[in-house]
Amino acid sequence: MKVFTGMNKFYRGWWVLLGLSLMYIGSNGFGIYTIPLFYPSISEELALTKGVITQAPSNMYLILVLCSPFCGWLLDRFAPRVILGIAAFIMSVLFLSLSMISTFEQFKWYYLFFGVALSLGGVIPSVYLISRWFDKHRGIALGLFLNASSLGATILSKPSGHFLETGGWRTAATYVGIPVVGIILLAQFLLKNRPTEEEFQYEWTSKNHHQQDLSLSEALRQPTFFTLLIATAALWFCINGILFNKDLFLTDLHLIPSQTANFASLFFFFSIIGKIVFGYISDKIRKKDAMLASIVVLGIGVLLLKTCLINTDLLAISAIVLGMGYSGAFTMIQLLIAEHYAGKSYGLILGVFTMIDTLAGSIGIRTIGQLRASTGSYKTSFEVMLTLCIIATVLVFFSRKKKV
Repeated sequence: MKVFTGMNKFYRGWWVLLGLSLMYIGSNGFGIYTIPLFYPSISEELALTKGVITQAPSNMYLILVLCSPFCGWLLDRFAPRVILGIAAFIMSVLFLSLSMISTFEQFKWYYLFFGVALSLGGVIPSVYLISRWFDKHRGIALGLFLNASSLGATILSKPSGHFLETGGWRTAATYVGIPVVGIILLAQFLLKNRPTEEEFQYEWTSKNHHQQDLSLSEALRQPTFFTLLIATAALWFCINGILFNKDLFLTDLHLIPSQTANFASLFFFFSIIGKIVFGYISDKIRKKDAMLASIVVLGIGVLLLKTCLINTDLLAISAIVLGMGYSGAFTMIQLLIAEHYAGKSYGLILGVFTMIDTLAGSIGIRTIGQLRASTGSYKTSFEVMLTLCIIATVLVFFSRKKKV
């Protein structure tokens, strides 16, 4: 994979990707995946009953749903670096003030503002900027970027646990939060709004020099817009349904702790591999074909997990396949949207997709859990997810990219 332009100059896009990845380590690696480690201590200090504290992050996802189209609209009109800078400022203030929270109402307000910051500085603006800088290497670039959150959570969890034990959650929030803020601010110096003409010619193939330039209203007049929207929403239903219910499913199997730990380890390791592998593959074959492959792998993973209800010997292989499939589908959703709609209204269109997908993911979490509660097993839940994978496969297969 070439990273140098003519005259042996390092391609600036990789520095931009590093900046976005550092931002993602802070926003998702710390803000979403590490802070929940503090929940038990916060709940105990604020005298909250079990489960109540999760109302705060659930409000954050509601804000994400509402703000996503607006964020996309802003990206089509203002410099992405400015929007990311505003997000970085809000996140920095929030992370530095986290240890000062003393009531549950303040905690809920924290997550409401974090939802706004995440919409302005999370996946939407990052994927938007990656699509500006990368064409030939867009898949691997996006795969590397999406892994930043997992990397951040892996790195930050250990010191967070140490400070939780030695000084409490406020100490942990302070001593881990300050370096995270430094990372977020450092990232701003690596960002650049768009490549120069020389850089553009290096990374972009001639066939893509002219983007589609579809407006949202034009996209809405195409059947493909709705087939892709339904397909990605179905996949997000499955992705979030799996992520937020897999641990409860493992509890149903009455596994010993070592089996549960082994499943989790394999699942997350191969989810990292899946993002890179499918990102790389998408640079070599049609995005649509790579997307279909990721859905098939996800469906096989769900089927294997369903089989584990009667045969736990397949648990390890199901963790591997499911990790690859879920992360591959997650990556390919972003790439396929960019493949179809990168252009003058890409930000707004991406925001609409993100809004519907986030809403579908939220419904997936609730529905899969309710089906388990009403039937006493995840068997029906797996059947629903398998059906949705089949529907997504058919819709993506028959989707057509508009010729320019």
